[in-house]
Amino acid sequence: MKPATTAGAGAAAPVRTRKRERPAARRALRGAWIGLGMLVLLFGGALAARFGAETDAIDVDAVLKAPSAEHWFGTDSSGRDVFVRTLAAGAADLPIALGGTLVALLAGTLLGLVAGTRNRFAEPIMRLVDGFQAFPLLILILVIVQISGGGTAVLVLTIAILNMPRFIRLTRAEALHIRESRYVFFAEVIGARRGHVLRRHILPNVSGAVLSQASVGGALALGAIGAMSFLGLGIAPPTPSWGAMVQSGATGITGGQWWPVLFPSLALVWAIVAFNLIADSLDAYFAKEIQ
Repeated sequence: MKPATTAGAGAAAPVRTRKRERPAARRALRGAWIGLGMLVLLFGGALAARFGAETDAIDVDAVLKAPSAEHWFGTDSSGRDVFVRTLAAGAADLPIALGGTLVALLAGTLLGLVAGTRNRFAEPIMRLVDGFQAFPLLILILVIVQISGGGTAVLVLTIAILNMPRFIRLTRAEALHIRESRYVFFAEVIGARRGHVLRRHILPNVSGAVLSQASVGGALALGAIGAMSFLGLGIAPPTPSWGAMVQSGATGITGGQWWPVLFPSLALVWAIVAFNLIADSLDAYFAKEIQ
């Protein structure tokens, strides 16, 4: 009877530890919920401004007016309301960033899984990634956009191409690590097919790192879209974009007109911080789940 009692105590201990870890893991997701709420608030305001207000309405009597009760964020050099345009810009920038990141996630994860298995495609994929990352990113962006002629689809594809190498490298590294685990070894020993091992054992265990990288990729995508719009290669006017708004208002800073630059910049920072909160929270969550 004594061995049974000892075994029961030993079996119960991990369960109690697991119960203590789950609330800690859930608390780690608070940052993700906050970041998600920030994005929902921003995107909701963007849709309301885009479809509920006139973003290109010009008030010739209110050119470069400072923030006031009538124009909360002031007006730009054309007399357009900066508040409405700052909100509406999110309806253009955010979908492109999310779309490009999603394409990069799906394609990069698939290629990373292929590169993380023993097959003839693994080495060529990684050499292609190495060659791609040897090019300066800004020059690569300029070349892609200039050759293609711009447009929303081109911007999404550009963001996907820029983010894809990160997903490939991360997924491959995680897959190679997981392949060394005992449960994968035994699955292969009993005759499990390679596709089954990838679907049931490797892919679920790389999903946490990939989702965290997706949040970081969203922040990087917004920065890239802002840079392209600032250089005149992003979203075509008159559709408002945060980068283009900053570029058009930059000339007025020396004259004291700071509001056309400040508020679009703050909106861009708001979105980037939200993505980073989600990424940090997911990192903490999956780290506690693994423990």
